[in-house]
Amino acid sequence: MSHGPSHSILVAIDGSAHANRAAEYLARNAPALAIREVVVLNVQLPGSRHLHTVGWSEASIAVAEMGTQASAVACRLLASASVPYRSITVQGDPANAIVQAADTELVEEIVIGSRGLSQLAGLTLGSVTYKVIHHTRLPVTVVVNLPAPAEAPGEAARPHRVLLAVDGSKHALAAVDYVCDLRHAGARLEIELLHVPLPIPAAAGRGYASEEIVDLHNLEEGRLALRAATEKLQAAGEAFTTHIVPGDTVEKIVQLAEQRSCARIVMGTRGLGAMAGLFLGSVAYKIIHLATVPVTLVR
Repeated sequence: MSHGPSHSILVAIDGSAHANRAAEYLARNAPALAIREVVVLNVQLPGSRHLHTVGWSEASIAVAEMGTQASAVACRLLASASVPYRSITVQGDPANAIVQAADTELVEEIVIGSRGLSQLAGLTLGSVTYKVIHHTRLPVTVVVNLPAPAEAPGEAARPHRVLLAVDGSKHALAAVDYVCDLRHAGARLEIELLHVPLPIPAAAGRGYASEEIVDLHNLEEGRLALRAATEKLQAAGEAFTTHIVPGDTVEKIVQLAEQRSCARIVMGTRGLGAMAGLFLGSVAYKIIHLATVPVTLVR
């Protein structure tokens, strides 16, 4: 991601409520995130000539017109928030088209809904989102749910509060770099930095690990795992609050995001120990499924 004065994003839209929720997320958070432009992308399957959806007549419609109709709600949401945007429609395989358009349009992030209609259906099962995450070099934000607005209508937008989950791995540090780049781009952020320590192995701790020893183990592991992330955030001038919370990784990440009223969760696509296998969906997709806020995965 470049260290420019603002941030450009591609949002994949298919006309579904879940996809439009992704546009609403951007509209709500645009002031705090210093968004320069949003590229609204609709992908039509090759040969598409009919669109089936509530309120639309079944008719032969040009692909461009289909894209315009599918993107209409998202564009209105962005326009109402005074977010600059461009709307484009392409044909092709949805995942490949999203990745290619992101490269062509030189955006710095992809935002996508958790489910959709037609070709984008079943995102939470990994059909499209897995392919996008696998093939793009960019951060991908999956918008599952949106919390209630943090401010009343007309109130000045508050900083964007992020739960940054790290474990010391290079992928977690890429997530830290992503957050630092947002700041360099002009975003106003509040960072909740979280590490979930690995438990003491049962064989090693059986009969010997007192509560005090376990606490010391968690504290020491947490300090080591957070050291590089802390240094990066401090160098970027970011203020942050540190949390070392033992327990189930998915549960603690989702729980703290709710407790701290975070706007989203940011984490790497792979990790160490309890966060290992993220790329295969063992932890990441559980978080996407259970989180009440958008989730950003960074390679």
